[in-house]
Amino acid sequence: MYRSSTALVAALTLLSACSNPEPPRPQDSLGDARGGDEKQDERRAWIEQMHRTAPDVDWRAIERANQNAELTRRTQLATQGGGVTSQAVGGYMWEEVGSRNQAGHTRCAAVGAERGGVRDMYIGSAGGGVWRGPLDGSAWEPISDHVFGGVDDIVVVEPANLADEDIVVYRRGRDVYRSDDGGATWTTATGLTAINQARRMIQLPDAQQTILVLARAWISGTRAAIYASTDGGASFSLRSNWSTDWSGDIWAPSVGPGAGTDVYVIHDGRIHHSVNGGVGFTSLTVVDTNAIEGHLSGSEAGAPTLYVTLRTTQWRLYRSDNAGQTASFVRTLNDYWGVPQSLCGFSADPLAMIVGGIECWRSFDGGASLTRINPWTAYYGNPAARLHADIRGITVLDDPDDAQPADLCYINTDGGTYLSTDMGLTVQNLCLDGLGVSQFYSTLTSANDPDLIVGGTQDQGYQRGFRLPPNSSGPSTPMDQLISGDYGHFVSTDGTHARVVSTYPGFILIQNGEQNPSLDQESFPSGVDRLWLPPVVADPNDIDRFYFLADQLWRYTRTGGNSWSRTLHSTHDFGAGAGSYMTAMAFAPSDAQRAYAVNDSGRIWHSTNGGVSWTEALDSGPTAHYFYGNTLLVDPSNPLHALVGGSGYSTVGVRVTNDGGQTWQPLTQGLPSTLVYDLAWEPGGTGAVYAATEAGAWRFDPGMGAWENVMGLVAPATTYWSVETVEATGRVRFGTYGRGIWDCVVPDGSFGTRYCTPAIPNSTGASGRIDTQGSPVVVDQDLTLAASQLPLQQFGYFLVSSGTDFILMPGGSQGALCLAAGPDLGRFNAQVQSSGNTGSFSIPVDLTAIPVAAGPPHTVVSGETWHFQCWFRDGATSNFTDAVTIDFL
Repeated sequence: MYRSSTALVAALTLLSACSNPEPPRPQDSLGDARGGDEKQDERRAWIEQMHRTAPDVDWRAIERANQNAELTRRTQLATQGGGVTSQAVGGYMWEEVGSRNQAGHTRCAAVGAERGGVRDMYIGSAGGGVWRGPLDGSAWEPISDHVFGGVDDIVVVEPANLADEDIVVYRRGRDVYRSDDGGATWTTATGLTAINQARRMIQLPDAQQTILVLARAWISGTRAAIYASTDGGASFSLRSNWSTDWSGDIWAPSVGPGAGTDVYVIHDGRIHHSVNGGVGFTSLTVVDTNAIEGHLSGSEAGAPTLYVTLRTTQWRLYRSDNAGQTASFVRTLNDYWGVPQSLCGFSADPLAMIVGGIECWRSFDGGASLTRINPWTAYYGNPAARLHADIRGITVLDDPDDAQPADLCYINTDGGTYLSTDMGLTVQNLCLDGLGVSQFYSTLTSANDPDLIVGGTQDQGYQRGFRLPPNSSGPSTPMDQLISGDYGHFVSTDGTHARVVSTYPGFILIQNGEQNPSLDQESFPSGVDRLWLPPVVADPNDIDRFYFLADQLWRYTRTGGNSWSRTLHSTHDFGAGAGSYMTAMAFAPSDAQRAYAVNDSGRIWHSTNGGVSWTEALDSGPTAHYFYGNTLLVDPSNPLHALVGGSGYSTVGVRVTNDGGQTWQPLTQGLPSTLVYDLAWEPGGTGAVYAATEAGAWRFDPGMGAWENVMGLVAPATTYWSVETVEATGRVRFGTYGRGIWDCVVPDGSFGTRYCTPAIPNSTGASGRIDTQGSPVVVDQDLTLAASQLPLQQFGYFLVSSGTDFILMPGGSQGALCLAAGPDLGRFNAQVQSSGNTGSFSIPVDLTAIPVAAGPPHTVVSGETWHFQCWFRDGATSNFTDAVTIDFL
């Protein structure tokens, strides 16, 4: 059975130290008190609206193609790199920021094979892929960052040789992915192309460890089907089918007489039973043929006992005590999330069951009565032992380490995954530290302090934290949750946090004060047409003013203290004709009278009197009516130069104007067809632009006139929702929807491919860093190696080798040597340096005299590849920086 550990206790201490113990809750009566279905329907409608397309265009199919192309790109890069993970492909360095202690939306869980008394646990998240860690949740690591998107179901196949990695198989939508090398590479399962919508993936406890997928499928004579894999998820084949289309579910016992052979399906409102692993089915009792959707779970105790939820106009719970021969209505479910994983039974007790909605409910009388495990508000006072709101999925597994029937119940929420070993009486939060799956809508970094960040998330609230140096792995920065809920569109007049304005789907939130912030709420204008999460825009000159975007433009003005007045700033109707309301607006930084606006159907306007009156563009570009405008970016010094980004599926996703908004031209060379959420300038005034998109992080190079993918191999493949410029530190800060906040450190003239990064932290808490300057062209004879983020007043020198390796703590060092030892390993010990008062040093490199361990110095020639690293003293011990590979030209 699972037991807590000292590592988990330490994690609890970290959360307690870094988090507000109980942030306030939104006062909006329509906020978190709504049902899961209603709340999610509104969010889904908003997201669908942003992905505007022509009627015959499937944006999801386009994004699937983008995602597959990205997986191919990463696989090729990893292969070319000989398995060395690059941190700076193309020169772009990435750092994971956080949140470290505020886990986000998880959906499912699985447990791996036992090796020497130890097992790995796997968690599937909504937008952050698969994570692996010990059973106590003390050390999480992502293993599917090369694959886009979230995880709906996950199973683990035990390898034939336990010296090999677990075979991890997960489902995302209708696609199934597989890795047998710890996540280094992923392949897509074959045989599932006929699937229209997958409902659930389960694993049978038979000798083949068979994996079954229940799906809606459109092939001749078939509308629903079960596909099976007996080769560890590599391939699937059709095992059984039904001729009617219905959204059903599948369950199989994991212990007991029917384990490995019996399979139960709810389809067309009827229970079906197989005794041969799903090859053939017998139709049992009709539960309700008027139902349009159903979910199924069970208890191996009893005959077994089956639990069914069916949706007609509402969700209704049924129970069968005789293996599906008959079923009886139990109750209506008023709080039910409505996904297949929202229901579970337990192997040890036929009358024990759990259902999940906004909150989680347990029963020990077969569902006749339901007891709330805890109110969702209780989470904030005790996150270690109280469930977060929104129960996204419940995974019940037989405890493989208990000789008696016992269940491990993993409850997956919008605040991470919890374990219960007593059928929901108590819960333990496994995601208090290091599970970087936050879903950010927006971030805002203070102009006073480039490390002070506030951000708005999906159901993990309004967060605030001070960026810490990178860890050896995982997010570095814990965040305080100042208030719960969903927040976006963070804006500030002067870039500081003296006053920050954002929105929740029911009110405006105003932060007052940077050092000891207080929060106030203002209501939306009544009776207006607006977005679910409506944008706000800061006044460019007055900290006591901001603007609210709807079908018209509203101005809020502070009248004293925490009081604000609201007035119509412009009578222009942005909902007249095509469209409903404004979706983005921006003032020109160099001319506050010039502003730009766009609406949900691609109409673009400009203003020359501070947004009071508006003129529509003469030409908004090709097929503008299929464009949903998400973001506007105006040149800092040229008010006539601006960009607009949005849906680019049936039209171009980015447009540019050079005449103050009269005409707009496409700016999409190299950019895939995708949704552009946000745009930001590159630090340093280069004119380059970064885009946060559904298809990842991209950069427009004005010299090349084209976009380039900047994710490399380390930045996760996920949705990038927001981006901002952090000028003071030369960074571009992205908020991702599933992998938290990530910083792209803008190239500064360095070259080469970084690996073994970040290095193991030294005594300062930072990871030593190596950089290059000059040129990789041999005849230029221009190479400088630089080391930074070192402890002060310590000496060190650079190393060089023709090969790579990973040797942990060589010679008693606290770091890792990432160069191959042997005759080619050389030390620049004739150029020993001190880190001085800056914690850094550099040396010029003579390419005609590269030191080697054996023989005379080597002269580098074009076509050779060499690897460099820095060793340095660190008090009584020593350490290493990360390493860099240079392909000399």
